[in-house]
Amino acid sequence: MQKIKVKELVEFHRKLTEKSKKNFALKLKTRIPKEKKKTEEDSGGGDYWTTSTSCIYQVFKQDNKNLLDYKINDLTNRLLATDQKKTKSMYQKNIDILIAFKDFNHKDVLPNSNVNTEKIPRGKKILTIRGFPIEVTPQYVYSFQHKDKLYAGAVWLLPQKNGYKKSELSMFCEMLYRSLKENFSDNFQISTDNCVVIDTYNVQTLSYSEFLSDNYSQLIESTLEEIEKLIQ
Repeated sequence: MQKIKVKELVEFHRKLTEKSKKNFALKLKTRIPKEKKKTEEDSGGGDYWTTSTSCIYQVFKQDNKNLLDYKINDLTNRLLATDQKKTKSMYQKNIDILIAFKDFNHKDVLPNSNVNTEKIPRGKKILTIRGFPIEVTPQYVYSFQHKDKLYAGAVWLLPQKNGYKKSELSMFCEMLYRSLKENFSDNFQISTDNCVVIDTYNVQTLSYSEFLSDNYSQLIESTLEEIEKLIQ
């Protein structure tokens, strides 16, 4: 089976009828690799959203909000230089995201301590759950020290047209925490406060500590169990 993105599990969850869910589940089971196409609404941080996502990532990494203004000006110039309607729309939507992020304090989701950038090894970005290969690709993974203990945390930026509900963000948050536990628990404690997913379209966040305290349903296992039954 080809790797499954968490946004696809969200999409499955949005299906209203058993027939539509079964068709979607079978598509996940039987699809074969194909060349990635540049689509207008590539919501996985790819072609369509890459300018805003990469800029926000650099704001976190460099601790420099001035990068937002620089990229907004850059995209504005690109927008004015093209006559392509779809391209103008793409630039404008990325600009809108960056403007919204100017009121967002990125330091609120980062530790007060100095951080060291970490990486999830290429072969470790897929977690196998109930036999399903689930892909987890946070942009910013880091470690830090607090009170003589070493911690790991991460930020996962999630661009999506119209954004996500909080309950849908919980699926990404759950998988992000699983990934950090899988890849870093031997050397670090996992900081639930600093395991954070961000819906960049609506500029809303969810940390794993919020996930736990607000008693979000753990939807990953139940969703995969439902898919499993539909494709048998």
